[in-house]
Amino acid sequence: MPQTKPKISVLVPVYKAEATLDACVKSILAQTFPDFELLLVDDESPDACPALCDAWAQKDPRIRALHPAKTGPGPSGARNAGLDAARGDWITMVDSDDTVAPDLFATLLAGARQSGADLVICNSCRVLPDGTQQPHPVEQTFAADTLLDEEAFWDAFNTPWISQFTGTAHRLYAARLFEGVRYPVGMVHEDYYVLPDLIARCGKVQCLAYTGYYVLQHEGSITATARHEVRLAMTRGDIHRAEYFLSRRWYDRAEGALTDAADFLYRNKAAYDLRKPGHRAEFAAVKAELCRVYGALATQKESKSLGLRAAALRLGLPVFHAYTALLAARR
Repeated sequence: MPQTKPKISVLVPVYKAEATLDACVKSILAQTFPDFELLLVDDESPDACPALCDAWAQKDPRIRALHPAKTGPGPSGARNAGLDAARGDWITMVDSDDTVAPDLFATLLAGARQSGADLVICNSCRVLPDGTQQPHPVEQTFAADTLLDEEAFWDAFNTPWISQFTGTAHRLYAARLFEGVRYPVGMVHEDYYVLPDLIARCGKVQCLAYTGYYVLQHEGSITATARHEVRLAMTRGDIHRAEYFLSRRWYDRAEGALTDAADFLYRNKAAYDLRKPGHRAEFAAVKAELCRVYGALATQKESKSLGLRAAALRLGLPVFHAYTALLAARR
């Protein structure tokens, strides 16, 4: 007998999560909205997690354990394997060291149905290993339900709300948003990079003044152990976002994203340890991409002033920084 198509597909990449996976899965199975499938995607975890995934799949028919071949560092390959296997009309993602409130799925789906949004985001809350909750500052959370169109989303993106906008969890995606869109393999902060591709397909984004996702804070997270890779991934995300803005002819937004990327590279250059050949080559590749897109902005806008800034950037980050600082001082 064919399986009934679930309303929601829940994707959980699993890697070195022996201590947290059971709590994560139990919180998902405790949902008040039961019409979902849970895909536990083993990211070739070197511990007992593959067996734990299989054991959970035996306990509940809604759970499937996937064991795809690993395609690179980070969870991108696992997320993509989950997307390929997902059957639901909606997609949500949960990290294997986090937990969710019992009414999370019901609340997110109700928000989508009431607003007509293709993406629904709620607030998250940090949790220490001892269980102590550390809510985000009030200004970084959604204090009221807010419906955003595409342009309003990017206007809000530059506010303190950014801590809720970035990431893959505490949100519900219409499955169609991922048609032709997959996470870049081998890149940390892959969620930041792919965000423009998803927002470009959204009619509306609903932000809920509701907290239903709990993020465990610990030293083993990617952001705590891959500082160099995280910095360059965020810069790549800014450049990709600028290209998306260019495709919409939103020149001021594109310039802002590229200036942020250039300033970030300049201010953090010392953190990249360019004595290492791999770091040096990666840094050079990101800077070259930044120069290419900045030049495209100047050409597309037919702006001489932007052309001069693009030329300064090609000469080097210190030159670009000094030139833009001089222009700002003259205003």
